[in-house]
Amino acid sequence: MDMKVWGKRAVTAGAMAMAVMGVVSGTANAAGSLPCGSGYSCDGYDPNTVSWDSGPDTDSSQSVTGTATVHLRSGKKNGQWYAWAKGTTQAKAGIWIDRSTDGGRTWDGMRGYIHLEGGEGNYTAMSYWPDGTHIRACINVEGVALKCTGWVS
Repeated sequence: MDMKVWGKRAVTAGAMAMAVMGVVSGTANAAGSLPCGSGYSCDGYDPNTVSWDSGPDTDSSQSVTGTATVHLRSGKKNGQWYAWAKGTTQAKAGIWIDRSTDGGRTWDGMRGYIHLEGGEGNYTAMSYWPDGTHIRACINVEGVALKCTGWVS
């Protein structure tokens, strides 16, 4: 497992204690929650409108030499991880993320697919990234190449 991702996903005892103290004392702030709720109900939500508790970070990147790059991005809100793709391209391309629950043997693909006309960059919608799930970002540059990041858990 990539140490950067492991470190990001690990919960420290101090953070856990603070979260428990907030719930026990009744000081948890509902105003900080996502408008979409949480978990899978936030699939398709715009990550650029979220005030993240942690991140956003780039977990992995893949390039089509001289043409395009896709980045797997993630952020944590209210104890839950979400992921999306950020793509930049000089040619027509599509970007998306894939989500797998079996380490990449099968996947729920093309989540948040968007088409880029070239000379631009943009983000996909975000998808919930629960523990035990693998995510990757992909870019398909029309007539050139399809590239995906490695699976990240």
